Amino acid sequence: MIQHVSSDAGDRSGTVRPRPELPPMERQQSLLFPAIFKKLDLGGRLRVLDVGPAHNETIHFFSGVRCRLNFADLYSEPITLEGPEDRDPAAMRRAFSDALAIPAGEQFDLCLLWDYPNYLDDDALQAFGAALAPHLHARSRAHGFAVRASGTKIRNQWYGIDEEHLFTLRPPRVEQPRFYPHPQAILINLLTCFSIERGMLLPDGRLEVSMTANLGD
Repeated sequence: MIQHVSSDAGDRSGTVRPRPELPPMERQQSLLFPAIFKKLDLGGRLRVLDVGPAHNETIHFFSGVRCRLNFADLYSEPITLEGPEDRDPAAMRRAFSDALAIPAGEQFDLCLLWDYPNYLDDDALQAFGAALAPHLHARSRAHGFAVRASGTKIRNQWYGIDEEHLFTLRPPRVEQPRFYPHPQAILINLLTCFSIERGMLLPDGRLEVSMTANLGD
């Protein structure tokens, strides 16, 4: 069942119902997220999409700014765990749109993709990008993880934000989805709604990447 939480952090009118706390979490330094966050326009209401589940630390991190948070919890969706039922490109796009459950007209300043693209095969990743593209604007930014090589393994985990430079990592509460590791060049050829701004190689073979919207003409 989809978990879609939308709240106004930094404004007490919002109601937030995060998931119950999971087992003890680890922390990982982020090399690129501080620069992404500093480039966001915090003068208005920041609009954020997190493709993972809601975690208390992420909600707390954004509570200092006027912000609307949307948690799609795609890791738990059947389209991730079982793959799209209908492989027609238009049908897959509709399925991802349904899973994202983004209100019509909503556009995000920041998309937290984490390692989610690596759980989608080539066709599914293209469909995911097509479903997400209408909800981006020219200054939208994204953060995620690619891999150095297609044989690189990624540990199955869920992410949160503790501080600008520090992510939290938790074991998931769902089964391990099938893994389709995407090196940086392949990722950007499939997820065409974004261009990679910068990539940093991590010791475990992952690439932390910052991205900007690529909406064409």
